[in-house]
Amino acid sequence: MAWCNWEAAPYNPSTLLYDGQLYSLLDRGWLRALDPGSGTFIYERKRLPPGAGYTVSPWAYNGRIFCLNEDGETRVIQAGREFKYLHTNKLAEDDMAMASPAIAGDRLLIRTAARIYCIRKDG
Repeated sequence: MAWCNWEAAPYNPSTLLYDGQLYSLLDRGWLRALDPGSGTFIYERKRLPPGAGYTVSPWAYNGRIFCLNEDGETRVIQAGREFKYLHTNKLAEDDMAMASPAIAGDRLLIRTAARIYCIRKDG
């Protein structure tokens, strides 16, 4: 075991290893980034915009970290050594998201209580 940090682990969402950093999304909307080799914090407890809790595991694509909350709001954060919130993408008003998305080829599949979304880039 190289290191252990009990305070860095989330309760529900899985941690995310992306582009040389380990991201930890806490249930109440705090994001942390750690060095995966040493376990030291790159940044600690950066607050996402207020909203519902986070059960869904974060995912990454094209230099961005995506954090979907239980109200169907995806907070988009710039990946990297500094925390930078970019924007929010909102699903339908009656969507409740509690399942982690799946990535299949060039598609992102999101299951909510009301629907299944298939998202892909055109072209």
